[in-house]
Amino acid sequence: MPNLNDIVGWIEDIKRQIARLKSGAFLENASITNGRLRLIAGLLRLDSGARLEGVGTFDWTGPGSIAGDWEVLAGGVIRVGGVLISPIGGGRIMVGAGPNGIILDGGAGSLTNGNVTIQGGKVTAGTGAAQVVIDGATGKVTVGTGSKQVVIDGATGKITAGKLAVDPEKSGGSIVFENGAEVFTDATTIQVFKGNSVAQVSDDYARIQHGGDVVEIDGAGVRISPGAIAPAASSDGLGWLAIEVATGRLRRVAPGVGGPGDGGFDWPFPLSTKTYGFRPPDRPTHDGVDLAGPDVTGHVIPAAGRGVVTFAGGNDGDTGYGFYVILNHGTIDGATVETLYGHMATLPTVTVGQTVAKGAPLGPVGNTGNSFGDHLHFEVHLDGTPVDPEPWMAAHGA
Repeated sequence: MPNLNDIVGWIEDIKRQIARLKSGAFLENASITNGRLRLIAGLLRLDSGARLEGVGTFDWTGPGSIAGDWEVLAGGVIRVGGVLISPIGGGRIMVGAGPNGIILDGGAGSLTNGNVTIQGGKVTAGTGAAQVVIDGATGKVTVGTGSKQVVIDGATGKITAGKLAVDPEKSGGSIVFENGAEVFTDATTIQVFKGNSVAQVSDDYARIQHGGDVVEIDGAGVRISPGAIAPAASSDGLGWLAIEVATGRLRRVAPGVGGPGDGGFDWPFPLSTKTYGFRPPDRPTHDGVDLAGPDVTGHVIPAAGRGVVTFAGGNDGDTGYGFYVILNHGTIDGATVETLYGHMATLPTVTVGQTVAKGAPLGPVGNTGNSFGDHLHFEVHLDGTPVDPEPWMAAHGA
């Protein structure tokens, strides 16, 4: 028979059980071993800071969500703040959104941030003409596409820009153009090369070369290889090149002015053969100098200087010169210079337009026109006006 104390203890225990039932803690300290907890059309809810803990495998089928700092969404997507973890396409992790978003794509094996993608050892930034590709496998950097594409090859050091190629290994560096032209350097020069032609510049010289023909400027002056200048069969139609002493510039000298080997003027015959001078008192219209005597008669008249034949003929009685020649020697001292050779025995041996050298034969001494014996009538004209030949020839003699 229980005593009173046992009965009181039972009553207190029953009171505690009732209080526990009233507080809703139906499963406090409950344990299920090798069993299953199944809720049908029910609700499992954790309140008042309760925690759900477990060790093992968590399987979930169907849509659902877990509220809090992270969510499990439809399709197996897990969202933690601004991070999405998705099984789509082999698995993706997405951090952020918009141009600053980062996507790690397990299926494609790529990492994308805005318009920058890392995939298969390549880094790609941008698209189209502005696209940049860094290829770790080949060591190449590619910028843009099409005809303006630029490629930097880390393995060879070469740079290709559209139709232009830069090779740091060739000589001291080379740039090659689409048409085969090339700019390159060596230890001493920089050169431009195309076909059989090359231009070279160094500290000591500048050279243009085509095949074996060379034009070069160095400390000693200008050098031109013989083959670089084609020879002329005659002097007809040719002028001269001269160097202006004050500036060192090349000047083109007109035909008749003179040139190497025939610069300046010579009397056709020695001045000692003079028989009549320029405009003496008794002949104020005598516009030249007469040369006669044994050293003149029977000889061929030579040109006093290089010039172009502007007249060759005569003996029509209008001028009194008979057969005669006029040579144009170009501009000298600011005036157009001409010389006249009168009273030839026959038609001149030169023709209009012909360029003659100093000393070239013009025709035989004679007595045609207004003449009284074999002699040469010689005149000098400046801008079409006769001048005394003696002082002019003295100032411009060879």
